[in-house]
Amino acid sequence: MTTDNDINHRYRLLIDQYGKLINKVCYMYADCIEDFEDLRQETFINLWRGMDSFRGDAEITTWVYRVALNSCVSFFRKNRKHKDITPLDHILEHAADDIDRDSQINEMHRLINRLDRVEKALILLWLDEYPYDTIASILGIPRNTVASKLHRIKEKLIRYSNQ
Repeated sequence: MTTDNDINHRYRLLIDQYGKLINKVCYMYADCIEDFEDLRQETFINLWRGMDSFRGDAEITTWVYRVALNSCVSFFRKNRKHKDITPLDHILEHAADDIDRDSQINEMHRLINRLDRVEKALILLWLDEYPYDTIASILGIPRNTVASKLHRIKEKLIRYSNQ
């Protein structure tokens, strides 16, 4: 029998271990700092709710990724309004001392932000160097679809960068 202390401890460990991954997913979907915070909160809540239902059929990283991606997509379905508040670029200002690196990260974020939500999820997983089989499992699509979509997304990003 699990106690509240056991669940709280497991949850804290989960957030400690996968907090950066959650932040990265939420960052890629957010338009402003407020959205970023809302997306993180939604993800944390959904992870808490789903902890007992995680059966271990997939890697825990895969499950956390899926919960984070689904939380972000669901959040925007429910909250279709877009706010013009504080831009996310302020988060990146403190990410690195190297100005070149900051501008490259800003440019990559700008280009990826032009993609639709599924394309963002695919490229984010690919950038994290997940194998195609894992990406397919997280997104619930066939492996061959992952390969062909990634190819088209990369071409699209190149076109965007040349505009």
